[in-house]
Order: sequence, then structure tokens, then C-alpha cells
Amino acid sequence: MKVSVREISIASKPECTFYFKLQWDKDLGAGFVVVLCDGVSAWSGEVSEEDVSREAQEMEIPREKYVSDLQLILTGDVQADQSYSFHLAPEQSGSHILQLSYEKIQSNMSFRFGMVELLPVPEPTKVIKELISYSLECSAHLEAVKHKIQQENQRLRNKQEHITAKMEKYIKEKEILERELYNRFVLILNGKKAKIRTLQERIKQLENTIQEEKHSWKKGESCHREKHHADEKIENSDYGNTTDEEEEPKTQNFKPRNQVLANNPVDDSLNDIADVAPSRKRRQRGFPSLESQTKKTALGKRKTLRNNLHEETKAEMSKVPFQQPTQVSPDPDDLFDDI
Repeated sequence: MKVSVREISIASKPECTFYFKLQWDKDLGAGFVVVLCDGVSAWSGEVSEEDVSREAQEMEIPREKYVSDLQLILTGDVQADQSYSFHLAPEQSGSHILQLSYEKIQSNMSFRFGMVELLPVPEPTKVIKELISYSLECSAHLEAVKHKIQQENQRLRNKQEHITAKMEKYIKEKEILERELYNRFVLILNGKKAKIRTLQERIKQLENTIQEEKHSWKKGESCHREKHHADEKIENSDYGNTTDEEEEPKTQNFKPRNQVLANNPVDDSLNDIADVAPSRKRRQRGFPSLESQTKKTALGKRKTLRNNLHEETKAEMSKVPFQQPTQVSPDPDDLFDDI
């Protein structure tokens, strides 16, 4: 059985204090028992299930809604915007039966929500003892709940302090770690900047080197062209601006064919050796070689060889004694050969 004890004030007797005790099984719709005490006297009454249903029909509201509002009024669990009042009056003038009515006030209007008849209790002290015992039990229960709540609060407070200390520790470690990471970041950043500056300097040096090499190459190319033009001028001056073969000085002494061939065996080799430089120059003038130095060396060698051959021929001819041709009658065949 559920029990609820509370202090109420009676509108008809505002100077008095009454204690209202309510007992019920499942819900107030199945009936309930009311005990009222002013500290000296006590009254009790009972409301049946039929009475609850009749009151709901008279108010023309659903029974469940009526039971819910009735529990809020009698137990005191009403909302702030709702109010109620109790009235106590004798049933009849001079009667010991009292009527306790409870009204609901809403929008400055009050209407009776229910009523219960109270009869005097023969032993009010027993009711007072029960109220005191119930109050003590409720106080002990509330004290136990309070102690439990305090222990829970202490546990939560200790946990909060532990978490706070750990949080402060983590914050300090975080700050230290941030400083270390920042210092490392600064070191790495400075290293990267130094490396970038070094690479930029190397790039500038390479660019300068490339520019110098290009300048040197252009300068060498221009010198090479000038040298090539100078070589061409020298070669043209060596050959006298002509490709005709040089004419050998003609000898004034005519000798018979057989005697000359017999006395000068070097003529065959002289006749076979031809100076090919002029004809070669004609071919190479359209396509000048870049290796002018090599060409000059080859031309010098050819000139030296030709001069040596001429000197040897002259030496051989000087060694052969000059013989006066005999006065013989010319043979027609020899004349034909000479022609």
C-alpha cells in the first residue's frame, strides 16, 4: 500500500495546521483512505471506486483524466501554474461528521473536484503516533538517500579532481610537446630555407657558367670563322687565283727521243706525278673544310715533294754528259715519232 503524508491549510480555518494522510493500493481510481489530524483530534474517511466514477461523470471528463488530476491535487504534485484549495465544514449543524472538499482553481475560477466524509477517530493518539512514525521513517529514508547521494557526490568530486589533475598534467605535457615540435619545426624550416638558398646560388652559378660558356663558344666560333677566311685567302694567294697547272720551264736543247729517254730515266716518274691541288681546290672551294690547318699541312707536303722531285731531276740531268747529236740523216719514222 502506498502512503502519502503532507501538510495542508484549510481555507475556512487558515489559523490551524492540518496533516493530511492518503493511502491507496494501485491507483486512486480503485479507492483510497483519508486521515486528517490537527495534532489533537483526528478524522478519517474512505472514498470507494464507485464514488470516483460518479464524480468523473458529474464533471463530464474522462475517468483516467479525473484520476490523474485527483492524484496531483491530493499528493501535492501539481504544476506551478495550477492551484487548489481545501474546505472543511460539518455535514450538518451540530453533527460530528465533517465534509472535506477539494477544489481546483483555474483561470480565476474554482470548481469542486471531489468530496469525502470524515468521521472522528476514537483514539486520535494512535493516529498521531502513526503520523510521527511515518514521518520518522520518511526522515530516515531521506537521510539514507541523502547519505547515498553525498557519497556519490564525493565520489564524483574525487573523480572530478582526479580528472582535473590529469587534465592539467596533459595540458602541461601538451604545451611542452608543442614547444618541442615548434622548435623542431623552426629548425627544419631554417634548414630547408638554407638548402633552398644554396640551391638558388648553385643555379645562379650554373647560369653564369652557361652564359660564359656560350660567350666563349661564340667568341671561338667567330675566331674560327676569321681564321677560316684567312686560310682561304692564303690558299687563293698561293695558287694565284687560278686552277691552271704551273708550267715547267721548257728546255732549249732538243734531243732525240731515244737518247733523252735513255739518258733521263726520271722523266717517266716526273710525267706520271701530277699536281692535283688545283683541281682539288676547284672542288673544295664550294665546300670549305673546317680543318684548314690539316689542309695547309697537306698542301705544304705536296709542294715540298714536287720541289724535291724537280731538284732530283735537275741533278740527274746535270750528271749526264751533254753529247752533240751526230749529223745523220733523219729517218722518216723517227721524224714521225718526234712529231
